Amino acid sequence: MTPKPIGPFQLARLMICVPFFIMLALMTMEAGLNATTTYLVIVTGRDVADGNFIIADLMWILAAQSVSYIVGASSWIFAERAGFLAYGRYMLRFARDNRNRTKLLGDKDARERVEPFLTGETFEVYFHLIYEIEGDLRILLALVLNVIVLGTQIDGSLPIAYAAVFATLFWMQWSMRKRVAWAYRENQRMNNRMTAQGYTAWDNVFSGNGYNLRLWLEGFKERLRGGLKAQIIAIMTKEGLSAASGIISLAIVFAAIAWTALRHSGDMGILIALAATLPRQIEMTHDVHSFTSGWNDLLAQWARLSGVADNIHPPMDPHFDRRAKFDLLTLREDGKASSVTSLEDAMRLILSRPTGRINVRGPNGAGKSTLLTGLKSVVRTRAYYWPTADRLAFKFARGEEEIETDEDGDPLPPGGAKKAGYSSGERQLRALQEIVSHTQAPIYLLDEWDANLDPNNRAAADALVEELARRARVVEISHRDRV
Repeated sequence: MTPKPIGPFQLARLMICVPFFIMLALMTMEAGLNATTTYLVIVTGRDVADGNFIIADLMWILAAQSVSYIVGASSWIFAERAGFLAYGRYMLRFARDNRNRTKLLGDKDARERVEPFLTGETFEVYFHLIYEIEGDLRILLALVLNVIVLGTQIDGSLPIAYAAVFATLFWMQWSMRKRVAWAYRENQRMNNRMTAQGYTAWDNVFSGNGYNLRLWLEGFKERLRGGLKAQIIAIMTKEGLSAASGIISLAIVFAAIAWTALRHSGDMGILIALAATLPRQIEMTHDVHSFTSGWNDLLAQWARLSGVADNIHPPMDPHFDRRAKFDLLTLREDGKASSVTSLEDAMRLILSRPTGRINVRGPNGAGKSTLLTGLKSVVRTRAYYWPTADRLAFKFARGEEEIETDEDGDPLPPGGAKKAGYSSGERQLRALQEIVSHTQAPIYLLDEWDANLDPNNRAAADALVEELARRARVVEISHRDRV
C-alpha cells in the first residue's frame, strides 16, 4: 500500500513545540525593548529642544537596549532546541512510515536520492529554516513596533512609507516565488547527487585501484559540474531579486524622510526628533532590505523542505517482484525440496510449521535475496531480517561488550583491552550471537549468514542458526549452497 503523501507544512509543524513558543516570546520582548529605545531617543531629542540635557535619559536608553541584546541572545538557545527536536521528530516519522518497506533496501537509485536527507540534508534544512524564521521575525517585529513609535511620535507618513515598501516587496516575492522555488529545489537535487557520489569515495580512493578510481572521478566530476551550475542559478536568482528590493526600499523610505522634514521645517522639536532617529531609520531601511533577503532565503529553505517531503516516502521499484524467478528456486527442508510459484506459496510453506530450517537454493540471479526481502515486506515485524551486506546497529559494533558473569551471577573482571575493530567474519559471527541472545521473533530470514566465515567459525555460526531453528522458523540463504 502506497503511504499517504506528506507535505512541507506537515514537516514544518514538527518545529512547533514549547522551545519554539519560548523563542517567539523572547523575540517579541526584544522587539518591544528595541522600540522602547527608539521612543526614549525621541524623548531625549525633545528634552534637548527644550534646552535640557538629562543624563537619566541616556541611562534609560542604555538599560533598554542592553536588556534587548541579552533577551535576543537568549532566544537563540530555544531556537536550537526547536531545531534539534524537529530533526529528531523527522527521523522518527521517517522510521515509522518506512520500517516495513523492506523492498527498498536494495534499490540503489532510491538510496542515492533519499539517503542524503537522512545523513545531514534534513538536519541542515531544519536549522536553516529555524534561523531564517528567527532572523526574519526579529526584523519584522522590530520594524513594526519601531514604525508605530515613529508614526505616533513624529509623523504619520512614515508608517505609510514602510507599508508601501512591504507591499511592493511582497508583491515582487509572490510573483517570483515559483522561479525561486524551482531554482533551489534543482540546486538541492544536484547537490544530493554530488553528496551521494561522495559516499563511495573511501573505497575507490583507498583500494588503490587506478581503474576504479578513474571511473569514480568521472562520475564525481559530472555531478560536480551539475551541482555548480545549479548553485550559480539559485544564488543569482536570489541575489538579483534581493538587490532590486534593496534599491526600491531605500528610494521609498528616504523619500518619506525628506517629505517629513520639508513638511515640518519650522517645528524644531520634530526636526530634532527626526535627526535623533535618523540612525535608527537608516538601520530600519537596512532591515527592510535584510528582511527581503531573508524572505528569499526563507522561500529557498521552504523549497528545500518540499524536497524533503517529496522524499520521505521513496518510490517503490515497479519491477521488484519480477526479479524473483520462482521457476529457478527450490526450498529445501529436512532433505525434501519444494517448489513454489509465488510469494504466497512460499508463505504457506514457511507457516506450515512453527520451527525448523528452510534453505532457499537457486543459481545466481534467480532472486533468492529478492524472495527474502519480499517475505519480510509481507511478514513485517513478525520476522527478523538479516541482509547480506548489512549496516544494522549492533551492540558489539558500538563497543558495548557483553558482561560475563560467574556461576553466582557476579560480573567477571574484563579479560583484556576492548578490541578496536573486527574482521568481516568476526563481525558476522558476533552479529549472529547478538541476534540469538537479544531477539525473539517467530520467523528469521537470514541472507548468506555464512558468506565471510572460515570452516571453524561457520560451524559455530551454524550451531547458532540451529539454536534459532529450535524456537522459530528460519528461512536461510547459505553462501556454500549451490545448485
